[in-house]
Amino acid sequence: MNTNGHIWRAAVAIGLAGLIAMASAGVAEPLPRILILGDSNYQQPAVGAANILKGRVEVVFPAIPPGEVRSSGVALEHLDEWLGEDKWDVVHFNFGLGDLVHRAPGMKAFRVLPIEAGGVRATDPEQYEKNLRQLVMRLKATGAKLIWASTTPIRHSSTNVFEMGSEVEYNAIAAKVMAEESVPINDMYGYVTSLIDMKKPASHGVDPFFFDRKPVYPPIVRSILQELNLMRPVKGPVKVILMAGGWSHVGGGMVVDPISPRLGSPKGSLDELVLNEKTAAAYRHLLDKDGRWDTRPDVWIQFDRRGPKSGTLGIGYGGDRKRAIGSELALGHALGDHFQEQVCILKTALGTPSLAKELRPPGTGQTGASYTLLLKQIRDSLATLQDKFPDYTEGAGYEIVGLVLNLGEQDADAAIYADYLPVLITDLRKDLEVESLPVIIVGTGKGGRAESVHPEIIKAQQEVAGHSRFKDTVRYVETRDFWPPADARNTSRYPSYDRWYDNAGSYMLMGEALGRRMIELLESKN
Repeated sequence: MNTNGHIWRAAVAIGLAGLIAMASAGVAEPLPRILILGDSNYQQPAVGAANILKGRVEVVFPAIPPGEVRSSGVALEHLDEWLGEDKWDVVHFNFGLGDLVHRAPGMKAFRVLPIEAGGVRATDPEQYEKNLRQLVMRLKATGAKLIWASTTPIRHSSTNVFEMGSEVEYNAIAAKVMAEESVPINDMYGYVTSLIDMKKPASHGVDPFFFDRKPVYPPIVRSILQELNLMRPVKGPVKVILMAGGWSHVGGGMVVDPISPRLGSPKGSLDELVLNEKTAAAYRHLLDKDGRWDTRPDVWIQFDRRGPKSGTLGIGYGGDRKRAIGSELALGHALGDHFQEQVCILKTALGTPSLAKELRPPGTGQTGASYTLLLKQIRDSLATLQDKFPDYTEGAGYEIVGLVLNLGEQDADAAIYADYLPVLITDLRKDLEVESLPVIIVGTGKGGRAESVHPEIIKAQQEVAGHSRFKDTVRYVETRDFWPPADARNTSRYPSYDRWYDNAGSYMLMGEALGRRMIELLESKN
């Protein structure tokens, strides 16, 4: 494998240890290898694509040295270096913005210069066409399948080193070349214009091709899967489970090694539970045949915590760390075993909301900011399912089948909580347009049975679940029995009482209990 220092693996989302593990597996069928070539505009989308495509293909993106403007001419100079001696299954490529930027004329070094100061376009149209034809010829010689990406739109910028609309001409040139060479086009220009308001200037101090923090990796992912015929048929309608709550909901179950469980890990970590001979049998389903952490393709998950993260069910959808877990892991396995259709868990992050304030439902006469945010996260996620899960199609469709509420940790007044919780359930059912939506109320179990922190809140939760109007549609789940014992509390790194001392076992038990209760509700509904 090429170890060229200029190759930056956009599978940075996987991590160096993951690359080493993949290389050392040996016996496993090699994944299709994808080379993404482009300017700096493609760095972050390449990372996003690598994350979404993890386990299906390996994505590679050549690093861009500081100060390098990656034009079609620069690409011709470095192409052999980027290609290396490896075999590539697909090359997804674009060069255009580096050709359209204006530079100081007559200088050997590339210096960006505004148009009004005498800057000239880096590559004229005639040379741009010649460069593209050479690129296609050389890339075809590798035997890889090629995908051209149209150049993304340019908006006004105070730096004035681009001419607005100039990318349209160059996209037309590229389209002619690719049509003649039978190279499919990923319409990145059309996709981005559907995301942003072209009449609205980019944010102050931001490049004119910045896309308002909206992800642009989805068309890259789809074009790669389609070219390799790797799209997976989805059995629908997709069963959507919503999860909302505070710190216990977010989860902090410790996973020490992101690739495979590590010997000698702290007690209570998922690694220790999987490797301990006394508990290994109960957790063996979390590992693949090579002993690494496995993922479950029939269960999708998205977690909105410091930016949305999505993929197939596995570790990494809890806490602030890339490899923590919450109750979603065991819940997802239970639901995946139950449903024949695809399952999708949408796990929101609302901070530390209380029903009395942040999550106050509109039926109480005032709407909290977290209630509005919760609905926005859910609706945005449902509207962009195919962006996060490229195998999803509108033909498959979806239906919201359950809601898990893990609330109460921030509520000091049990009376207000008891009044507002049923209103929250009623309002969410109305706003989500799912009458009698099955709801699980997660007991606020901090402190366990002996030192319960919120006994009055728990009493209110039990009473609400027992309301006659919620008969067979709402269930309470007891969690105090899952509070970690003193010898299984990870206090060295995250001594957080609120996050159950990072005890992965507690979150797994919680998720299993949630799964059992949710399935009971679903079966009683049918």
